[in-house]
Amino acid sequence: MSEGPGFSIVIPAYNYARVIERALVSALRQDYTPFEVVVINDGSTDDTEAVLADLAARRPEPFRVVHQDNAGLAAVRNRGLREARHDWLLFLDADDELCPGALARLAATIEAHPRARLIVGGHEADHGTRRDRIAPAPVSDDPRVNFRAYLDKTLTISNGACAMHRDLFAHTAYDPALRHTEDLPVFAHALALYPAAVSAAPVAVIHKHADSMRHDLDAALAVGMDLEARIFDDNGLPDWAQGERRRYRARRALSLLKLADRHGRPDLVRRFFRIALGADWRQALHLRYLRRYVASLRPGKRGGA
Repeated sequence: MSEGPGFSIVIPAYNYARVIERALVSALRQDYTPFEVVVINDGSTDDTEAVLADLAARRPEPFRVVHQDNAGLAAVRNRGLREARHDWLLFLDADDELCPGALARLAATIEAHPRARLIVGGHEADHGTRRDRIAPAPVSDDPRVNFRAYLDKTLTISNGACAMHRDLFAHTAYDPALRHTEDLPVFAHALALYPAAVSAAPVAVIHKHADSMRHDLDAALAVGMDLEARIFDDNGLPDWAQGERRRYRARRALSLLKLADRHGRPDLVRRFFRIALGADWRQALHLRYLRRYVASLRPGKRGGA
């Protein structure tokens, strides 16, 4: 009997000594073969290295640790791809965990959809006091539909809850210059060019944090509107993808507008509203954004925080 698809579980580790055992054990305990676990220690300055050494001495299951100078999550993902011995990759964040049987469920989906190169799995969102089961949105046989749905955020993909075939990286890679939203250009590229499939059952537990990078205004502003170019320029996209560019420009500006409003920055709310209005007035004039813009014009809300 032939083996099923092989998986390389790559765990990026940067100063997560306090929780990495949970992620690592959840990966090592998968009841499936073949698979491997590779931890990339991205120049941690806490006790990560010592914790990993202790786990290697105590755990019966083997795993590999690769140490490197701090280079950021995008560089870690690229390193994981180079280190991987199998064709299918899971990038599991060090503060998350795989569900029991995750690899077996992903393998069954792969075998049922042999052309697929991206498997989007369900997950459980852990908020500390409760867990919500999140089923992935359906995917289409039409890459145009999937590409638009992803950029519109109606199709969401969580690292750790998806499997990516190495074919996806034939003409793209994670951009080390991006220290925020580094996954978005890669997933957009994958959905535009390759078939995808869904594994509805939970694959991972994603632990939600109030201090998550996605809530960090400074990190988001460091990328800003340049994310549009990272997605659409020199990324091997088919010609039809450029037809989605203005729509995405508005979507990106409105995402930054919401974040700026949450952080009390009316000056930025006004700036990003104007960008969105110029790109796609239908999106910009939605009531939830228009209200934020009007509120930013009130006296006493003229300057930055």
